[in-house]
Amino acid sequence: MSATTTGEIRQDLLTGRWVIYAPGRADRPNEMEQDRSDTALLPEKDASCPFCMGNEHMLPTILFEQPVHGQDLWRTRVVTNKYPVFCDSTDVTGTNRGLYRVTSNFGRHEVVVETPFHNRDLPFMELDEVEAVIETYSRRSGALHAEEQVEAVTIFRNHGSRAGTSLRHPHSQIVATGLVPEHVARREKIAAAYFARNKSCALCDVIDFERAECVRSVHENDSFLSFVPFAAQAPCEVWIAPKRHSADFGLITGVEVKDLAMALKDALQRLHDHLNDPDYNYVIHSCSKQNSFVPHLHWYLQIRPRLTTPAGFELGSDMPINDSLPERDAEMLRQV
Repeated sequence: MSATTTGEIRQDLLTGRWVIYAPGRADRPNEMEQDRSDTALLPEKDASCPFCMGNEHMLPTILFEQPVHGQDLWRTRVVTNKYPVFCDSTDVTGTNRGLYRVTSNFGRHEVVVETPFHNRDLPFMELDEVEAVIETYSRRSGALHAEEQVEAVTIFRNHGSRAGTSLRHPHSQIVATGLVPEHVARREKIAAAYFARNKSCALCDVIDFERAECVRSVHENDSFLSFVPFAAQAPCEVWIAPKRHSADFGLITGVEVKDLAMALKDALQRLHDHLNDPDYNYVIHSCSKQNSFVPHLHWYLQIRPRLTTPAGFELGSDMPINDSLPERDAEMLRQV
């Protein structure tokens, strides 16, 4: 079925959220422009950057390092966040404060330094370097899930000021919480309801449907399908989903690490070339701790470029407006 050229509203099968499509709004001046005029050539090492080699005295605790075999060098490094969202309190019990419910600010907040080199961003790394990043995600996810009070782990990357990053050195973040975030709980509830109705996993069905239709697919390898979701909330949003059913990203196999690195590098290169290095966020949507082996959940990686700014209607209605059709976005990304 061909994409509509007029406006419509689509529902995201996995989250239940409705997204408004208004292609005519794309003609508004400057809305889709990405200004990189202030981006200078970065040095391999920055004396003021805490993540660069030789600046270890600027770092808090180093939690993990992945060495380069036969060299006095590391591939990835994980450190505690100097300005964490959560504290190390071990008390996760809740209390009432009048009408309100309160719990301690328990959690773990870690930074994954993806490379020793200040100027080597993910799209331009060698494939084995991206593999090292994915493997580090998996190892730290497993270590955090092993903590008794941790209920959920979120892995994410912010790229660019509009996406919320404060340091240019290539890095990601991992946050472990003592409660299940509402968005995660809602997604899991919707997936369970879909499974009860259809006796199948919603994302497995989405993958089969997208592979059959082909109009929103961007890239495919042995283990992963990259596609623009049917109800994409932003222009050129891309999901990377494993073909093998698995609820827990932490259970990724060695072969899948390599194939995810290939798919992620490919997607980020396409976005970089098509949109002139856009600001973006990506997040790995995985299960909460108690649901690693349930049949209705399926992890995936979501990349959302930050090309537009939500305004009053989106805030008041909780309905995103996307002025670019997913089918057109996928076609353009395939051609990159």
